[in-house]
Amino acid sequence: MNNTANPAPAPFKPTPEMIATGENLFLAMAYERTVRPIVEGYERKILAERSWEVAPEQQAVPGEVEYVTDINMTWLMKGDAFNAYRKRCNEERIAAKLDSAIDDSCEQDDYCPLLVAQDVTRRARFALCDAMASVTNINGATAVGMMLADYDKLIDITLKLLAPFITNPLAPLEPA
Repeated sequence: MNNTANPAPAPFKPTPEMIATGENLFLAMAYERTVRPIVEGYERKILAERSWEVAPEQQAVPGEVEYVTDINMTWLMKGDAFNAYRKRCNEERIAAKLDSAIDDSCEQDDYCPLLVAQDVTRRARFALCDAMASVTNINGATAVGMMLADYDKLIDITLKLLAPFITNPLAPLEPA
């Protein structure tokens, strides 16, 4: 009988790219969680200001006037109503002192800060999967094809694996 023990696996040592992509995702998630309540708050306020008609071609029952009451359904508005809604959202965004862009790649009046934050988070999740593919055997392209619950679990487990190696990315900004 052979009593040789299996050698312990080598401890996980992430690459600088793995650490950087994990850090970027944590920052993107924090930004999204910061702007979400502000944006959703003013969107609800604007929807309550007046009746926003659903475009005739989007009506569930033809000829029956319907109104948008859910912030996730504003895409159903007819053109003029949607343009007025966007204008009001931009006014509220400015009043809330939110930039609509994380960087200078897009005009400040063109985008909803929450949609920009969600896109940055989505891209950061994809990049994390690519950076960690040598460990997980699942790259970004494969991960986005997974069931959402499985994709979320992959991201969660990956971030937990990387968290001990990530320093506070805002530390240099803190007062000395």
